[in-house]
Amino acid sequence: MDRRSFLRGMCLGGVATFVAPSVTFARVPGERRLVFVLLRGGFDGLAAVVPVGDPGYASLRGSMAFRPEALVPLGDGFALAPGLASLRELWDANEMVAAHAMAIPFRTRSHFDGQAVLETGLDRPVGTSDGWLNRLLQVMGGEASGIAVGAGLPRSMDGEHPVLTWSPAELGSLDDAYLDRLHLLYRSDRVLYDRFEAALQLRDLEDEAGPMSGPGGGGRIGPIMRAASRFLRDPEGPNVAALEFSGWDTHAGQGMEGGRLDRLLAQLADGLVLLRREMGSAWGSTTVVVMTEFGRTARPNGTGGTDHGTAGAGFVLGPHVARSVVLSDWPGLGERDLFEGRDLRPTLDTRALLKGVLGGVFDLTASQANRVFPGSDAVRPVWTPMG
Repeated sequence: MDRRSFLRGMCLGGVATFVAPSVTFARVPGERRLVFVLLRGGFDGLAAVVPVGDPGYASLRGSMAFRPEALVPLGDGFALAPGLASLRELWDANEMVAAHAMAIPFRTRSHFDGQAVLETGLDRPVGTSDGWLNRLLQVMGGEASGIAVGAGLPRSMDGEHPVLTWSPAELGSLDDAYLDRLHLLYRSDRVLYDRFEAALQLRDLEDEAGPMSGPGGGGRIGPIMRAASRFLRDPEGPNVAALEFSGWDTHAGQGMEGGRLDRLLAQLADGLVLLRREMGSAWGSTTVVVMTEFGRTARPNGTGGTDHGTAGAGFVLGPHVARSVVLSDWPGLGERDLFEGRDLRPTLDTRALLKGVLGGVFDLTASQANRVFPGSDAVRPVWTPMG
């Protein structure tokens, strides 16, 4: 499978071109919701969305190359890792874009710098501390609201626009009399009172939904996905949610089918399918973006793992995607194709994909998208709207 055949498979409409790839978004009526999932640590895109059709894949990966029969085929020379098998449900429903050879615009192998660039939406790890999700809420204006679920306030949500946070608590329950006394205490302070009222609303939503645990979506990812669905499916719930999961820094013992990384990928896939199911009818207006700060090295290291790399993979999920596709201007895995002789070469800017998603989901103009991602005027969104 050469580069031209890859590109032919990537282009919607079946016409091969050597321009930026595109995602087509369907117009879905109703309130729109965006869920941004950050996989901290740099997950191995070559082990998740596997380029089994690339002639250099097997020799480059060596003992860590998957057997084709162990994978979930997507066509066009790509396949999903065994752990991601449950995502085939979204692929078959035309609700999944797998983006590959994608990277932040700043070349780094530092977790700190990589996450800073991805979360601020800038082209380098300096400048404003505002997150791009918070700037999105500012651009949307009106009653737009956001929530960070699971681990405090991530940098992507930090900024002038107020957002809510929710995480599992082990502090026990509070009786109504105690809450009434707090209500009297806080009502004289406009800022604290508003935040107190918002916290009570989140508590009420949680109580109405019942226990967070339940069948489907095991592990540590499933319960957070289930909790997020509670808030997002409410008609008065947030427009934007941020979730994050760590543990993707697989320097050693990464494993193959059923191994360490594959089990974590299974948790992710099952959690995403659980979110889809728990959202109910609200899923029809929901788009999920899954990204990481960088990919891993194309070659395994000496300890059965992979080191910090450059380009990797990510996902866009939801009914706004008009057709399931692997989105990639594939650079190839030959020796001359690798970035710095060791990494998958980046051909897709994370901001291009995010700008495309925001335009397709929230109808943002080019000017608004450039406010969300300052300094990105030359970065064209990779999407084509449908009328």
